[in-house]
Amino acid sequence: MNILVSQEPERRIAIVSKNYALILKNVFDTQHEKNKKPLCAIELISKNDLQKQNFKKLTDSEIHGFIGLIEMDDLIFVAAITGKSKVAAPTPGETVNKIFAVDFFCLNDPTWDFYEIDSSGYPILPESDLNGSGTEFPNTMPRQPCFEIRKLLSNGSFYYSTDFDLTSTLQDRGFGSRSLSADNFEQEYMWNYFLMQEIVTYRDRLDTHAKQILDDEGFLTTVIRGFAETFITYVRKTKVALTIISKQSWKRAGTRFNARGVDDESNVANFVETEFIMYSTQYCYAFAEIRGSIPVFWEQDTSLINPKVQITRSLEATQPVFDKHFIKSIQKYGPIHVVNLLSTKTSELPLSRRYKEHLTKSRKLKIGKDVFYTAFDFHKETAQEGFSGANKLIPGIMDSLLTSGYFSYNVKENRVISEQLGVFRTNCLDCLDRTNLVQQVISLAAFKIFLQDFNLITSNTYIEEDDFVLKHNNLWADHGDQISQIYTGTNALKSSFSRKGKMSLAGALSDATKSVSRMYINNFMDKGKQQNIDALLGRLPHQQAVQLFDPINEYVSSQLEKMSDQYTSSSTINLLIGTYNVNGVTKKIDLSKWLFPIGDKFKPDVVVLGLQEVIELTAGSILNADYSKGSAWENMVNECLNQYESKYLLLRVEQMSSLLILFFVKADKAKSVKCVEGASKKTGFGGMAGNKGAVAIRFDFEETSFCFVNTHLSAGATNIDDRRNDYESIVKGINFTRSKNISHHDSTFWLGDTNYRIALSNEEVRRELAMKHEGYIDRLMRHDQLTQEIDNGFVFRGFKEPAIKFRPTYKYDSGTDNYDTSEKARTPSWTDRIIYKGDYLQPLVYSDAPLLMSDHRPVYSAYRSRVVSVNEDEKIKLTKQLYAEYKASHPEETRTLSSQLINLGLEDDRSLEITTTRDMDEFSLLDMNNNSGISTAGSSSSNLSSTTPPYPGTNSLSASFLNPKKVSTQTEARAKPLLRPPPPPAFDSNEFESSNSNKDQKSVEMETISKPSPPAVEMKPVINGNVKSKSSGTPPPPGFTEVILTPKNSNAAMSTPPISNAGSATFSNTDIPSKSSESPKSYEAAKKSSHIGNKTLSSWEPLTPK
Repeated sequence: MNILVSQEPERRIAIVSKNYALILKNVFDTQHEKNKKPLCAIELISKNDLQKQNFKKLTDSEIHGFIGLIEMDDLIFVAAITGKSKVAAPTPGETVNKIFAVDFFCLNDPTWDFYEIDSSGYPILPESDLNGSGTEFPNTMPRQPCFEIRKLLSNGSFYYSTDFDLTSTLQDRGFGSRSLSADNFEQEYMWNYFLMQEIVTYRDRLDTHAKQILDDEGFLTTVIRGFAETFITYVRKTKVALTIISKQSWKRAGTRFNARGVDDESNVANFVETEFIMYSTQYCYAFAEIRGSIPVFWEQDTSLINPKVQITRSLEATQPVFDKHFIKSIQKYGPIHVVNLLSTKTSELPLSRRYKEHLTKSRKLKIGKDVFYTAFDFHKETAQEGFSGANKLIPGIMDSLLTSGYFSYNVKENRVISEQLGVFRTNCLDCLDRTNLVQQVISLAAFKIFLQDFNLITSNTYIEEDDFVLKHNNLWADHGDQISQIYTGTNALKSSFSRKGKMSLAGALSDATKSVSRMYINNFMDKGKQQNIDALLGRLPHQQAVQLFDPINEYVSSQLEKMSDQYTSSSTINLLIGTYNVNGVTKKIDLSKWLFPIGDKFKPDVVVLGLQEVIELTAGSILNADYSKGSAWENMVNECLNQYESKYLLLRVEQMSSLLILFFVKADKAKSVKCVEGASKKTGFGGMAGNKGAVAIRFDFEETSFCFVNTHLSAGATNIDDRRNDYESIVKGINFTRSKNISHHDSTFWLGDTNYRIALSNEEVRRELAMKHEGYIDRLMRHDQLTQEIDNGFVFRGFKEPAIKFRPTYKYDSGTDNYDTSEKARTPSWTDRIIYKGDYLQPLVYSDAPLLMSDHRPVYSAYRSRVVSVNEDEKIKLTKQLYAEYKASHPEETRTLSSQLINLGLEDDRSLEITTTRDMDEFSLLDMNNNSGISTAGSSSSNLSSTTPPYPGTNSLSASFLNPKKVSTQTEARAKPLLRPPPPPAFDSNEFESSNSNKDQKSVEMETISKPSPPAVEMKPVINGNVKSKSSGTPPPPGFTEVILTPKNSNAAMSTPPISNAGSATFSNTDIPSKSSESPKSYEAAKKSSHIGNKTLSSWEPLTPK
């Protein structure tokens, strides 16, 4: 391929293959003035027609593949592979190339034309252009915006193939299949999907002939991230090629501490599918394994030397996501055997317990049929014998090895012999070092079974010193290093043992060095790497995919915008927000006066509570934070919220030293909540300590985003500047995934101990509070520092606060209603505040609660918020209808563009058969050619930045294979298992327990779960229903007001717009249980709520403007 450019009559770039050219040009978006979309026109023409259009070469580098389009800094760039080396050939006719150079060519700016770009993104100019300055570039030359993504794609961890589908396994694509159709790509492993999605959509709209041209000419290149390598060796006298191909999913991609656990779409961090393939002239063998983070919501605090595992969502709220993850895997691979390598004596224990609990309590996963579980404490089992102790795992999983089997193919007879019917899912904490070593052990055990089944070795044959075993181990060691480089930036630990079968002193020292390097990289470099990954995947805020200009697309998009009311709906939810500085006190009290101030007459859908000073603010407690106190408050709040019939689930906990934020949601609303995240920022002692700062959470409720920031600012009556600095640090320091920050949300709340005071003398304030003359609160509020700061625009710009009608919340003598009588006698002030920003928020109440435990009073506020939901099925239906209408009314235009609009790129799942497209003749094992560039056992793949093929030319595979014979038998569905010869021993699921199957191995402490769980539910993915608009005629419940509370720091013109009755929430009779149906639990709650008296929400009088 070559890439050409033409400036006449307008700037265009052409990607030229053997017979055709793909011409691209920028199109100015005149339809969307406010939010302009990057648009590009595309045209497919023959190579002969291109010669008449005055194109010239844009680079001397050969183009090995076109990988997509991306917009950076309002410029559109064409991405192309310009450097590659051949690293693997699993079977004849299949080659895998490692990418070591990628270039970006600008579609609408000639600035960087004909220049090489250095590693910093600046053009490298010829010496004649330097003007004697002695520098490599003049200051006037701008940096190319894509240089960071260019470095990422060129770091040696990305691969592609031009002759087979690299995203699939050998079993799934079929032996000898050469189809490169985009119909068959597994999107999960296509790392350039964001760059290519519009090109793929364009292809889908073409007729069959045009599709075939795009596929055959190589215009659609699929890039994976992971590892690939092939070694040539012998099994006894049989020459074989051993290959590992590994693919990391991009769905929850990121660096070690930035991507942990699972997300709301059931994607886990560091999910990798690894396939070991053996090819000989007679047989082909393949065995796949998977790894991935434990599918639970958990994180680690990178600021600690030994980061502790923090589980951030309750069991009940996590279970649906957990089930969805396993259901997806079972549908793809068959039964899953979980091998959990976490330790039973460290901070990993709570995570391991939660994993097992989810498996045993699931009503959708059939334990002993769909899922098997083996707990193997890797550190304990290898403590005495070294890492060779990992082999003690095999007897406990042998039944699953025999039952799952492997894929095998008779090359001479061109037929499938057996298929792999299940998969092992291995994990440790990072899914790196321990996981890689155990996957290697399982891989070798499965390979031995195959070799014995096909009489290539006997069960008594000693093979540990054979060359093919050493090559197998070297492959896995190289693989472990590569996956570790991707996730942590260093090679894998324990790789010395993986290669040599023993751990030397040099290996131990190497591991220690890697551990220190990981700590440095994770703390100082991962943030930048994560941003580059997010940019490649299109996850940066407001980042848009480059769209192809198409009259049909433009028509459909504009019509969809106008008809949005047909597939969107709005409803209202109720929120309760609370803040409480607990002054280090942790004792069990009834929180009903704070969380249910009018009892069960107001049951919020969402509850967010911010606590400050959960631990005492002493040097010792700050440095050694006791997180058990946070758990005590979590349990206390959970108990109080669940005292009535409505069930509340904890979706998120975020704690930083003395700051804690809790996020609960009603159980029946939990399915509407997604993308829950947390973040924190320290501001104490110059940002080193967590006694001051903020913890934050964000989430999406349907299509509406919320952010809550619990803050504790600098103390001191006159330290206003310090509080401003804290605020700015928090705004800059709170960042979520995909580079979101606090400002990127529809509704935002700041709550906490702001430490802003009343700028009057202590005597004046106390006199006003004691006299209680009419208007005394308003008079004091005129001197409130926070109000003055907001009015002057110094902090919280654009935020509002309902008018305050309660007395100052600080400082009291603990346990009393008396303001501070100590020697310091602090001035009473409203330090505890809740402010908000958002167009669809209606404040209902803002008050304090009479809890006397601390020297502060808790504050709460209630809001009604409008949320928007999208009916995706209706949107897809409408989109197809609009396409059909356009085609019918523009037959001439659409006939040339496409004769079939089968796939609009809107459905997630496609079940299309893999087809064989080329004839294949009888072939023999790849011959040995010293110049082919395939790696040997002595070579290493750990050098990720090499610009030359790092594989010396000895003992390697030939680049040229004889054409294999056409495969007549396609791989059958997994529902019809093909037993390998000889048949495996009969498998009894009731005996699949380590205690029964391995009674002689008592030293191995493994826990295996295989008993069926009670009542098994048919395994079906859960599809969330769409939230519809509520009926408009229902009056509010007793105590609710239709009047909007007006923020005190706003005028009438700025006040929050009213939310119409059409969008307000309805309340069923089940919200207020009748006496006849009252359960004992609710009866006790009613007795407990005697403080309410005759209070209703009507007593929350509308607040007047300041």
